[in-house]
Amino acid sequence: MDLIDPELTLSQFEALPPEIVAPLCEATATDLRDWGQRLLDAVAGDDPDAIRRARHSLKGLCGNFGASAVMRCADGDLQSADARARFHECIEATIATILALAAPLIPQ
Repeated sequence: MDLIDPELTLSQFEALPPEIVAPLCEATATDLRDWGQRLLDAVAGDDPDAIRRARHSLKGLCGNFGASAVMRCADGDLQSADARARFHECIEATIATILALAAPLIPQ
């Protein structure tokens, strides 16, 4: 399963000054986790408006990196504990993939 579009992701990072890449990666990780949790909370609260907002925001963020797996999970049924765990794992794997791809561009 492709978690991100590597070419799109690299193009996003390569267009930035190197000192911005690490903070952007941190912000991306935080945003993915936060919006993922907001979506899960909205599903648990059976709040259709909050679900739409969270999905929309998460998809917008994922679009920057071609994070299609997270987008597919976000569109799926997140009612069961197994589905929520898979969604969380998908977000964490996506973050790890983005960080690994960006690592060579981060000044040491």
